[in-house]
This record gives sequence, C-alpha cells and structure tokens, in this order.
Amino acid sequence: MPASDEQMRALTEALARERQARQEAETALIEAQRARQQFVSLVTHELRVPMTSIKGYTDLLLKGIMGPLNEAQTGFLQTVRSNVERMARMVADLGDINKLEGQGLKFTPAAVALETTLNEALRPLENAIAQKNQTVTRVIPADLPALWCDHDRLVQVLGNLLSNAHLYTPPGGLITITAEPVLDPPAVRVAVQDNGIGILPDEQHRVFEMFFRASDEETRQVTGNGLALHLSKRLIEQQGGQLCFESQRGAGSTFFFQLPVQ
Repeated sequence: MPASDEQMRALTEALARERQARQEAETALIEAQRARQQFVSLVTHELRVPMTSIKGYTDLLLKGIMGPLNEAQTGFLQTVRSNVERMARMVADLGDINKLEGQGLKFTPAAVALETTLNEALRPLENAIAQKNQTVTRVIPADLPALWCDHDRLVQVLGNLLSNAHLYTPPGGLITITAEPVLDPPAVRVAVQDNGIGILPDEQHRVFEMFFRASDEETRQVTGNGLALHLSKRLIEQQGGQLCFESQRGAGSTFFFQLPVQ
C-alpha cells in the first residue's frame, strides 16, 4: 500500500533529524580531537623546558662543578638523569603521535643506507648493551639496496626496536639484526630479533596499542610507557611500509618491517 503524503513527510523529517544529529556528533568529535591535540601540544611543550633544565644541572653536578661527589651522590644523580631521559622520550613520542594525528609530522624521503642508519640507532644504546653483556649480531648483505624513506624517522624506529630488544633480553642474551631484499614489490625487509621473555599469546593482539603494557609481573619489571611500538608502527605505515612481529613466550620476539627501496 503506497505511503501517504503525511507518512512521507514524517519519514523525511525523521531522516533530516537523524542526519543533523549525525553531523552534530561528527562536529563534536572533531572539536574534541582538536582540543586534545592542542592540550597534548601545550603539555609536551611546557614539559620540555623543566626537563632540559633538570638534565643540564644534573650533568653539571655529575661533572663535579660543585665539588667531588661520593658514590651514593653519584648514584642518586644518575638515577635522576635516567628518569629525566625516560620522561623526555615519552614527551617526544607523545608529541610525534599528536603531530601524526593532526597530519603535522613531516617526512623527507631520501635514499638511506641501512648500515649507517643502524650505527646511529645503536650508538645511544652501546653502554647499556655492554652493561648487560649482550651481543648484537648483524646479518646484512653487502649489496643491499638503499631504502627510500625519511632518515631521521628510520633511526627513530630502529632505535625503538633495538631498545625494546635490549630491555627484554636477559644479561648475556643475543640481539640479531637481519635485512634482505624483497622483489615484489621492490623493498627491504629488516628484522630485530631477541631471545628474551617473549609476549603472552593472549596479549599479542594488543602489542601496538597506545599505552599498552603487558599484565604479567615479569614484563612489568621492565620500564616502559607503551608508546614506542605504537609510534614505530605508524611511522613505518606513513612511509608505505608495514611493521609486524612474531613472538613465543620464553623464546623471544622478532619485530620486522618492510620499506620501499630507492
């Protein structure tokens, strides 16, 4: 039975109200996201200044500018510096994630040699790796083609993956970095493997979630904020690649990504 004019009018008005409500909800969501981005931008900016000051004065004290330090004082100051560096990394990661969401993070693609980039990513970790007596092995072909990506962002991703492998690998453990060309499409596959504690099977689907931290006590003993892997995945995806992982509890994890070649 055909609908009457009155029924059609009522249906049209109901659809119009639904459309308006949906538009208002979308507008409110956009405004909320904008407000959150502005808040994170403000907080990260304001935190950088005091953290830089704390780090600077701590370094001066460790150099003995106010006189010689005893062993306990040196240990306390090194703890302060370590925690400030941890906060600085968290603030930097939050700032990058915020820029990614607001499409304000810029990428400058260029031909990047993996070996050179690895050296840069490993340099800040050398002392920590040596203190845990860990071994870092590379398996990289000499004729590996250059990657086509943003150099600084690749250093950032490699640094995050290597730091993650270092933190979760026991003293005397092994960290292996491998790379191999991929033919179709032309790319390079890079993997960072450790023989650490691995990830619980029922939590593996959450590894790349922002702020995710594993629930087991053994993993919780390792410091972290749940940002590095989330950010690394997004940085790789923004450059036409993909970051994945494989893990077995008690046998370690392998994080690997592909990026296009020059």
